[in-house]
Formats: sequence, structure tokens, C-alpha cells
Amino acid sequence: MVVGFDLGTYSVQISYYRSGMEAPQTAEQVIGSEVFNIPMVLCKRPGVNQWFYGRDALKHHERGEGYLVDGLLQKAIDQEYEVIEGERFEGIALLTLFIKRALSILGGSRVSGSVSDIMFTCKNLGPEVIDVMSRVSEGLQLKNCNIYFQSYSESIYHYMIHQAPELWRDNVLVSYYDGTDITDYVFSRNLKTSPTVAFVDESAPYRMPMPQIVTEDARPAAYAKLDAVFSDHVKEVLSGASFSGIYLLGDGFKDQWYNNAVKIMAHNRRLFAGNDLFSRGAAFCLEDKYEPCNASKEHVFLGVDKLRSNIGIEVLRRGKKSYLALLDAGINWYDVKCEYELFLPENGVLPFVVIPLDGGEHIIKEIELYDIPDRDPDTLRIKLNMSMSDVNTVKVHIEDLGFGDIFPSSGLKWDYVVEIGRD
Repeated sequence: MVVGFDLGTYSVQISYYRSGMEAPQTAEQVIGSEVFNIPMVLCKRPGVNQWFYGRDALKHHERGEGYLVDGLLQKAIDQEYEVIEGERFEGIALLTLFIKRALSILGGSRVSGSVSDIMFTCKNLGPEVIDVMSRVSEGLQLKNCNIYFQSYSESIYHYMIHQAPELWRDNVLVSYYDGTDITDYVFSRNLKTSPTVAFVDESAPYRMPMPQIVTEDARPAAYAKLDAVFSDHVKEVLSGASFSGIYLLGDGFKDQWYNNAVKIMAHNRRLFAGNDLFSRGAAFCLEDKYEPCNASKEHVFLGVDKLRSNIGIEVLRRGKKSYLALLDAGINWYDVKCEYELFLPENGVLPFVVIPLDGGEHIIKEIELYDIPDRDPDTLRIKLNMSMSDVNTVKVHIEDLGFGDIFPSSGLKWDYVVEIGRD
């Protein structure tokens, strides 16, 4: 079983896929409810170490049967804690407990043995979120389970390429409305490249608060005003480009108040409304790791978290200059890890070659090692480690390995930062 886990601000969704299924399915906390959102809250029962999660937590709190804890993701990121009945609970531990309980809807105690991969997806996948979720993953203690992370944009990409090709013949608009802001994602492709490069561009949030309905008599006028604002927004987003499909996501769209906007969006386009695209897209991504679909073989996704250049190094092989590939474009910057053993050039300079995937000119980024050991160049064996701190910054760590028993390692180490995507 592979699992796509949508880590929202206030709720989560969990989709899963097993070999033989036609497509990922989304789990319900209450079977048969067709409600996929699981509120990201916990509730501790007074006097005992018993915790409820999601809708059960809200239910017990409303009955006055426990202490409610919300804002779990932000508490973990901010390293905050909660004090209940004199006992301190760290934010990271609370988030770990919630995710462990949420995963139990996939089969209770069988989860640890049946889930092979989990893809966490969320809107803002910054270094602090990666750090928190990496620590949470360790706390889950799932045996033989691989943990991955990706942004909403990448989940949209994987969801789209698993749909019928006519739905994404042209651009696709995905609008997510949480009742306060609308965030638009535009899926597009560059058909002139091979493989085809796909993009998902995310807009800045557009402020559009849901009106407060005081009486039922006021509802039609309030919704009509909201519909007019949304219609103007849609016209602006759709102008200047061809769209073959539109997806409306989020609780803000659940009351279907957007009748006039529908006429604009559905004109010569397919229109869909749903709520589990992100978690299903994450599950589709994991499915492709085992059973890649044809579209995934023909496309490469370049999102804001993706390395957009191939990076290699010029080396000598049998006396001739050669290119050694180190990092491939299309990988998430936070997944970058590579290690090689090389012989250091006589001049102590390592020439890294940056090859942009968009066809731009190759760039040489040189780093020079100072105070290198005074040995014959043929004995200057080094270990090269590379990682990234953001999408434009490569961290290079080098260690002198020595040369067998003849020249033990000097213990020297060097650290450099190579900026890519910037001159």
C-alpha cells in the first residue's frame, strides 16, 4: 500500500493505492460518510492518557469531555508546547500522535506492516516544514516504510497526467478556496522540449472572504455578490491563455454559490469540483515509482522546489576530458544527496558544469581548494558530498581520503556553497 497524505492547515486527507486498483481511493474517518477531511485536532480525556483525533476529538470537546488541541502543524514548526493538567506536551509529539492516529483509518494495527511508502503533500514546503516532518516520520516508527514530501503543485502535476489526455490538452486551472483566500494553480506544458516539460504555477492568494450570513433571507444577495467577485477573478485568470479543464477545490466551494461563474468556466471547458485532488495526486506519484504510466515517462515536472539544471563536473578519464553527471534536473532540492570519490586536479580546482534544462548556456562554477596536501597529484584522493539548502544553493563538502597506507588521510575538510540559477 502506498499513501498520499494531504497535510492541510486545519485538516488532512489520506488517499491510498494498492497494485491492481484502477486509481487511488480516499479514506473516510466515518465509513460511508463521503467526508474526506479529517480535522487536525486532538482531544485529551481528563485524568487519563486517552486521546481522540479528528471528528471524534471535536465531538468529545463539544460535550465537555476533554481538552482540545488545535494548530498542530504550526505548533510543531514554532517549537511550541501545550500544558494540560500540569503536564507538558511538545508540539512535535502532538503532531506525531495525530498523524499516527489518522493513519489508523487505513487498517488499524496493520498499517505499520502494509504501508510501503507515504507521500506527505502540503501547500508551503519550506525547510522548516521538511525538518518537522522528517522528525515526525522518525516518531511514527513505521517499519520498512519510505517517507517522501512534495508540494501541492507537484501533486497537481501527478494527478493531471493520470487523467484522460484530452482534459489536459491545453492549460488546466486548479482553484483552491478555503473560505478566505483563493489560490490558483495553472498546469501547463512546453511541447517543444523532449521530454515534455510540465509546470504548475501558483498565484499569490486572492482575498475573497466568505460573507457572514446572519439570516437566510440575506443569503441570496450575499452569494450573488460573492459570485460576481469570483466571476471577475475567473475572467482575469483565464484571459490570454487556452484552458481545457478547471478544478474547484476546498470547503469554500461546497455550497455551490457560483452559478454565474460556472457559465464562464464551463464554456468549451471541462469543469470539476472535488476535495481530494492533492492526496490522490500524492498517491499517484508513489504509484509511478512502481508502475509508471506512459505520461510520466514522457514528461518531467519543473516546480519551484525542483532543480532546474543538470549539474556535473569535468574530470579526466584515461587522460581525456570527460563529463561526470552528479545531479539531474527535476529532483526536489531537499532530496538531493550524492557522494563520489575522485582524484583532485593538480591545480586544486573543481570545475562544476551547470546545464539549464530550458536550453540556456552552460555555466562553469569553479571552486578552489586551498592548503591541499603536498603530495603527488595521483594520490590526492577526495570524497565529494553534495546537498542543497534551497533550490538555488548547492552545499559541497570535501574530505581528503589519503591514498592507502602510503599516504594516510590528512584529515583536511573543505566546505563550499555553489549558487546556481544566479549569475
